[in-house]
Amino acid sequence: MQPTTAETARDDELVRRFQNGIDREAAIMELFERYGPLTHAFLVRRIGNRDLAAELNQELYISVIQSLDRFRGESSFKTWLFRLAQNRLSNLRRRWRTHLDELPDAAPEDLVDQLRDSDDQAPDAIVDRRKVQDRLHRCLAHLQEVERAVVLGLYYEGVSLQDLTDRFEMTNKSGARATLIAAQRKLRRCLERSGVTSVE
Repeated sequence: MQPTTAETARDDELVRRFQNGIDREAAIMELFERYGPLTHAFLVRRIGNRDLAAELNQELYISVIQSLDRFRGESSFKTWLFRLAQNRLSNLRRRWRTHLDELPDAAPEDLVDQLRDSDDQAPDAIVDRRKVQDRLHRCLAHLQEVERAVVLGLYYEGVSLQDLTDRFEMTNKSGARATLIAAQRKLRRCLERSGVTSVE
C-alpha cells in the first residue's frame, strides 16, 4: 500500500528532524511506532518465524538509525525502509543457503536415522530407507526457511548447533536446538502423511 500524502508529509518532517538533530530520539521512536508493526509483519510473512522476525526488525531499526542521515528523499521513507528490510532478508538468505536445488538428491543417512524408529537392516528396510530419503528431500521444502537452514547446516554441512546459533544470530535461550526440534517434528509428520514409514 502506498503512503498517503499526509503520511508522507509526516514522515518527511520526522526525517528532517532526525537529520537536523532536533529531538532525534523522539523522531526515530515515532517512525518505529508508525512502521515497526508493518515491517515485523512483512518479515514474518517472508520467513515464517515470529521470534526471528522480531530480532530482524530490531536490527532493521538499528540500521535505520545508522543510515537515516544519508537518506536523500529520492523515494518515500516507507519505500526506503522496506527496501532496507528486503536487503536484510536477502543477506540472511545468502547465509542460510536453503535452496533445495543445491542439495544432493538423497538426504544424509544420519538425518534419516533421526526420523526413523527402526534399526532393521533387512532388504525391505533398506528399500524403505531409500523411500524415506526421497520423501524427506521433498518434505524439506515445506519447512520454514530458518528451520530448513538449521537442518541443512547440521546434517548436510556438518555445522554444530552452537555454530548455527552464532551464524543465524539466534538470541533465544535454546538457540538452534529449539529450531531443530521443531523442524524434526514437522519432518516426521510430513513423512507420516506420505505413508512412507512410521516414525513415531
